[in-house]
Amino acid sequence: MLTEEEIRSFLNGGNSGAVEIKKVRFPSLAPAEGMDGVKTSLSHLEDVKVEIGVELGQAIMKVKEVIGLAEGSVIKLDKAAGDAVEVTMNRQGFAQGEVIVIGDNFGVRINSVNNAYNRRLFEGLV
Repeated sequence: MLTEEEIRSFLNGGNSGAVEIKKVRFPSLAPAEGMDGVKTSLSHLEDVKVEIGVELGQAIMKVKEVIGLAEGSVIKLDKAAGDAVEVTMNRQGFAQGEVIVIGDNFGVRINSVNNAYNRRLFEGLV
C-alpha cells in the first residue's frame, strides 16, 4: 500500500517515468519428505453417498395419453424381467445388469462391472 506522500509524489510527476522491474523468483516445489509411496485407504470414502440409477425401460406416448395418466395408471415399457440394463453411478456407466423380480419389487442383478470406470474413479486412492 502506498503512503500519502508516495501518492502525491506520483501524481505530481515525481516518479519521472522510470519503472523498476524485478523478476520474481519462486522456490522450487518438491514433495514433502517421507511421503514417497504413501497410499490412502478407501475407508474415508465409505460414508460418501452416490447416486445409483437404472433405466428400466422407455415408452413413447402421445400427449393425450400422458394427460390422461392418473394414480394407478400403467405404462408399458420396452423391457421385461431378465432384460439387460445399464447401472449408473452419478450418471456415469458403472455396470451391466439384468432386471429381476423379487416378490412385488423389481431389482437388478449385477452381471459385469465397468473396470475402466472403476480404475479412473479410484486411481491413486489404493
